[in-house]
Amino acid sequence: MRNLLNPKWILIINTLPIVILFLILYGEFQIIKSLLSEENITLWKTFGLTLGVLGLLNFGYATYLILKQQSISFYYAIFALLSHLPFIYLYAFHLQEIIPSSIPDWMIPGSMVIYVGTFLMPTLAYALFILVTHFTPVDQGLKAKKSFYMAIMIPIVWYVFAQVILPLWQPTESFFNIHVILILLIAGTLAFLFFLVRGILILATKKSVVWQKYQLYWKVPISIILPLTGLALNNGVLNDSLTMGEIGIFGNFSNHWFYIIALLNGIFICLPNREHKLYRILLFFGRCLTFAYTFYFFIVFLPFLPLSVIAIVAIGTGFLMLTPLVLFIVHINELANDFTFLRTYYTNSAIWIFSIVGFMTIPLIITNDYLNDRKTLHQTLDYLYSPDYSKKYHLDKASLQNTLAVIKKHKEKNNNDFFGSHQPYLSSYFNFLVLDNLTLSDAKINTIEKIFFGRTSLELRTENIQNDKVSISNISTNSVFDQSQNAWKSWVELEITNQNKDARWLSEYATTLDLPEGTWISDYYLYVGDKKEMGILAEKKSAMWVFSNIRSENRDPGILYYLTGNKVAFRVFPFSNNETRKTGFELIHKEPIQFTIDEHTVELGKPKTDQEHIVETDDMVYVSVQQKQELTKVYRKPYFHFILDISKEENISRFKKQIGFITEKYKSLTENAKISLVNSVVSTTSLDDNWEQQLQEENFGEGFYIDRAIKTTLFNSYKAQSDTYPVMVVVTDNLENAVFNKDLSDWQFAFPEGDIFYNLNESGELEPHSLTSNPYQSIRSNKPLSFSHPVLAYKLKDNSIRYIPDNQKASVILKSDLFEVQSADISEKDWTSALILQGKWISNTLHPETSSQEWLNLVKYSFTSKIMTPVTSYLVVENEAQKAILKKKQKQVLSGNRSLDLSEDTQRMSEPSLILLAVLLIFVIWYKQRRTATNE
Repeated sequence: MRNLLNPKWILIINTLPIVILFLILYGEFQIIKSLLSEENITLWKTFGLTLGVLGLLNFGYATYLILKQQSISFYYAIFALLSHLPFIYLYAFHLQEIIPSSIPDWMIPGSMVIYVGTFLMPTLAYALFILVTHFTPVDQGLKAKKSFYMAIMIPIVWYVFAQVILPLWQPTESFFNIHVILILLIAGTLAFLFFLVRGILILATKKSVVWQKYQLYWKVPISIILPLTGLALNNGVLNDSLTMGEIGIFGNFSNHWFYIIALLNGIFICLPNREHKLYRILLFFGRCLTFAYTFYFFIVFLPFLPLSVIAIVAIGTGFLMLTPLVLFIVHINELANDFTFLRTYYTNSAIWIFSIVGFMTIPLIITNDYLNDRKTLHQTLDYLYSPDYSKKYHLDKASLQNTLAVIKKHKEKNNNDFFGSHQPYLSSYFNFLVLDNLTLSDAKINTIEKIFFGRTSLELRTENIQNDKVSISNISTNSVFDQSQNAWKSWVELEITNQNKDARWLSEYATTLDLPEGTWISDYYLYVGDKKEMGILAEKKSAMWVFSNIRSENRDPGILYYLTGNKVAFRVFPFSNNETRKTGFELIHKEPIQFTIDEHTVELGKPKTDQEHIVETDDMVYVSVQQKQELTKVYRKPYFHFILDISKEENISRFKKQIGFITEKYKSLTENAKISLVNSVVSTTSLDDNWEQQLQEENFGEGFYIDRAIKTTLFNSYKAQSDTYPVMVVVTDNLENAVFNKDLSDWQFAFPEGDIFYNLNESGELEPHSLTSNPYQSIRSNKPLSFSHPVLAYKLKDNSIRYIPDNQKASVILKSDLFEVQSADISEKDWTSALILQGKWISNTLHPETSSQEWLNLVKYSFTSKIMTPVTSYLVVENEAQKAILKKKQKQVLSGNRSLDLSEDTQRMSEPSLILLAVLLIFVIWYKQRRTATNE
């Protein structure tokens, strides 16, 4: 431990943690500062300045010692204790003023007490080690038992104090009693740890024959018995009353590797230090290898050391909290002995390299394991949400299942970095490395499980929207034709009233707008009280996360965002009884349009004889309703494309008969017919080929991923642009078990003949279903089936043909399904810019494999144009703090995988030190009451 006097340790143990802590606190302050009073802000500045001064003083002292090539004085340890302890103490005492209860929990991602304790506790431990080193001369024959006696006496004194003096303590009207007790507790804890560490150090450095001969008597308990007992107690193996399943007191350490490494670590420490070069270098490597384990638990339990005395007084097993500290000292001493011995055979550089390799082995194994989880997860997400429809995929289901199990464990309720089923620090590292500090929603986990394993494991929560009697009471519109861009800009302004006069709960207005093609939202506002708040255009997931959290605390958010296709969700919250609120949104459109909001018809713009009806850019064409009347109608030839459910082997023979029956009934549709064999993947072949033989080679027992099958069929049909089109027929025993990511409104450009697909039932009848509205629900109709539907042929300048729907709606045509957008092409609130973004969205729908980069571009260009797109949302919030957290979350989302989510459950990291203190105090009270009851 003499090497700890090197001043470079200050830079690692003090300066670096303080810099990180300062940046974290500064970031939190920037978010919530608008919600703080002047007194709160003064406290923030005071503690921030004090923290900065402490960091600079430590850094300056370390730099001076390094330049002078001097060692750290024990006076530094005294300074560190006398400066850092009061800082932590006062910070915790004033926490309610630093973070007032008025600050929403979801705005504070972690407990400030834990941040401060976690980052400053290493300095306190370091100062304690320096003092122990200074007051423990190596060559004075000190006896360990005196230090142990002193350490043991401190909990005994505290026990007597709790039983005799504390009940007689006369309270005063001030905080004097609390301060006195806490100061005595801190002083007693420091003295206890000092004597304990000093005793262990003396014991570990004893070189007498007796100590060497009987070293296993104290090494085995410290390095093997106590660590294994601690793990077993935490995980509920010895006493499950302190745990719930795998939810341990200090985290989830139930993985068998914790026990295996604990045992190996103890064996390496207990092995004798023989003076044999090869044996010693192997032993040294083994001790370096498992030192990562010792160091990990030392760091995990470091914040709890101040509570060790209380734990020992309250519960007999509280001394197990000290095991990581004691083991750390013994392990360090053994490594120092090995290092000294090996210096006679190897250079210092060689030994250091050897030790670093050993120490980094376990962290690198963990990192590699997490990277494999990341690879598996991201491959799965790419397959589901960013696929290349022309490519075949092969995924490792076993690895995926393990990865999902870990992710679900991280998502369990009441979890945080220290309590529950998380693993302290490792869980945070997993979230950073695998999930980009995001998460995977329950809905997506269920989707993945249903596709690859044919089952789901999570119960989804349904959002309760109280909007039965909230409706529009007035609508006004204002349309202005913009000559510069030859398009309309229209405001739709609403008054929405809650007709309920005696509801107990706040109500919400929620509806869906089905916007006409070529119409986009370019602005939004909501009155919050008497103030008109303009909407913020933000990344969609971030906006929805902020909306959900604001809504949960009954504040004033409003939001607009795309669902699928041109369907836009519109929500305003909250409405009290009989309250009327004002809101409105701006639309930009080429032609006069008509659409409905609830039961109200809205008409915007007027026909203009001099307005152009067709717009063509380098990459796309906008065909107006009027221009469609001049196009030629054509009838493409239909053919069957069967989508066969092969998730269950027992149904296959019946499905073959059904296919045979329907092809016999509709022979004209069997020419060039195709069939897709579908489970978690899609394999397509011609119906004329030997598809039944191919069926024998497929895997069963998975899910029925119909979404991929239909999209692949539509992709291939669109790319072909031929005079034929597929009539999709699903063959399954239960369409409800099929997996749709969502409806296929975004794909309307690929099925101009209509949105109908068919389910072949057991009776051999074709049941029509809609691709754009609840695909699971069949469409009831008495009309006979017809597969002949007209479409319009639009000829491009290169003489290629594009087929568009024959309806009274405008259409957007892509000249090429892949094209680049330049920043210069995008202007603010410009209709042509909106058309380009729409074309880019269609391109992204066809080629989601490009979405990783194109998603960021779509968000960026949406911000530039102020046009809401399917990847952005208009959101109204009521204060600067909400705007700040929105900006922070948006940055987090945009830097991660687009298919990941923000957490559904907004939780604040709990405060383990305070929680544990409360638990221990409860134990003390319970124990005293039990003693009193027994005596009576």
